[in-house]
Amino acid sequence: MRLLLPPAWSKTATRTWPVLWLLHGGPGDHTDWTANTHIEELAAPRDVLFVLPQTSPCSGYSDWYNSGGGGPPAWETYLVDELRPLLESQYRAGTERAVAGLSMGGLGAMKLAATHPGMFRAVASYSGAVSTLHLSLDGGLSGPDLGKGAGGGCHTDWRRIWGEPGFPFDTADPTDLRQRSVWERNDPLHQAAGLAGTALYISYGDGTDAATGWQWGDPPASPARCTNPIRGGPEPVEHLIHGMNQQMGVRLAQLGIPAAVCAYRGVHAWPY
Repeated sequence: MRLLLPPAWSKTATRTWPVLWLLHGGPGDHTDWTANTHIEELAAPRDVLFVLPQTSPCSGYSDWYNSGGGGPPAWETYLVDELRPLLESQYRAGTERAVAGLSMGGLGAMKLAATHPGMFRAVASYSGAVSTLHLSLDGGLSGPDLGKGAGGGCHTDWRRIWGEPGFPFDTADPTDLRQRSVWERNDPLHQAAGLAGTALYISYGDGTDAATGWQWGDPPASPARCTNPIRGGPEPVEHLIHGMNQQMGVRLAQLGIPAAVCAYRGVHAWPY
């Protein structure tokens, strides 16, 4: 774990500080946000405790299925039941929390907020894998393909994470659901009703490398960049992320849950 402390922070202070969790993607780690962004400069003057937790490159921010046996690694339990109390007892973390993440971290941010309603006041997902059971209809990647790839990145059997998603991904039999219920339990789209009452920001690209046109020190990027491309571009991962987030937008609208959304031309890379 990496902490970015507020200017007046003290372990012996009588007050607490609001907290922003920043979740890494796969195959990253807790150093990604400081290595690839200017988060330290942004955090320095703010009266907020920034928490950058460490999980594994394929954690899924989940308690793993492990062929139905459960047990370690139990990343969700660690974050919610172990890390949160540690921050509050040892680092003066308050109960006002927000969470943000990119890619797998976007999945984690949305899922943790949805399955633990009230834990976070606000959630931001950047190119988040928010619909793990998304089915591609254009021959591109589908949601489970990311899980399978993540297992390879961890040098482990991807089935350990959530099991197998079943129909229509690995079987033509519509009655063969395998561990679909485990996937749904860990899927932000299926858990979206739990996001009611939480402020949401969702940002994603379409898979087109359009160059950001922005550098550190420039004024904030214009909202005009949020052009809401209808179709995905050629870069396969953000193309999939585009489809996932469009599906999430429809689901949130069905549930009457508002979200601020910025969809733009861009690929699955840190500069965006």
